[in-house]
Amino acid sequence: MQTLHLGFKAFDPHELLCHFVARKSGLYSRENLHVEPVDITFMAETDLPLDMFQVSCGAALGSALKGIPQRILFVATDKPMFWIYSKEEIQNMGQLKNTRMATYPTAAPPYHLANMILSRSDINIDREITLLSARDDAARWGLLKSGDVDAAVISSAISPVKVQGAGFNRLCFFGNEIRIPTTGLAVHQSYLEKETPLVQTLVRIHKESLSIIHHDPDILASVLREYFDMADELVNDTAGLYRQYYTRDGKTTGATAQNAVAALCRSLSVSTVPDWKQIYLFTEQH
Repeated sequence: MQTLHLGFKAFDPHELLCHFVARKSGLYSRENLHVEPVDITFMAETDLPLDMFQVSCGAALGSALKGIPQRILFVATDKPMFWIYSKEEIQNMGQLKNTRMATYPTAAPPYHLANMILSRSDINIDREITLLSARDDAARWGLLKSGDVDAAVISSAISPVKVQGAGFNRLCFFGNEIRIPTTGLAVHQSYLEKETPLVQTLVRIHKESLSIIHHDPDILASVLREYFDMADELVNDTAGLYRQYYTRDGKTTGATAQNAVAALCRSLSVSTVPDWKQIYLFTEQH
């Protein structure tokens, strides 16, 4: 059995649902593969092993724009699965002015996505809101529940059904505001060239996972319970919510990919914006 390593930055459905559906469904074992998740959160981009696949496609795009030839082969979702929740008396994004919000660390892509959304809501992030970086969802959720912040950015690691059931308002779903391929499969160009059939096999497996996510509610519910510790009373509603955010064919549109490239170039101060087909190696869906 061959072992492959799959890098992730967040242990949540957003990044790892396709992987665990593949494991649960026996898709890896059918191909005589053992796929091992590896936390690459604190691994420098230049230290990433050449044979390391990664599911964090936003980070892979950033690496590619910095000259590291990461190639994105599969898109699990182009709807970033993050939400802004607030205490009950805050009813809309505009009311976040002069409040405190728990957000991601400044180096994390969701921090910048959240700031883009705040700016679009006519909130000056330097003067009109206090942003408190917190290391993970446990910290952000804890700060929101304790009343130490007025709002928080929460990922798919905590079910929206749970958060809203606790009395907090959903002000914003990132995927409705920003379309960017955030998760899927990426790998270094040199490994792709060296192990093309193996890479193609992993992509095909993850595409099969997408089909299972969309058509097999029992396996999806089982994965959410077993691997993401989701309570029984939350599973069905959460599965129905998450399912709609995943692509059906592992692709995004050329326009979405190009917009993502352009937006990140602006964020990274990259002057030359490459064509999306230099980084995303699949045919545009129709």
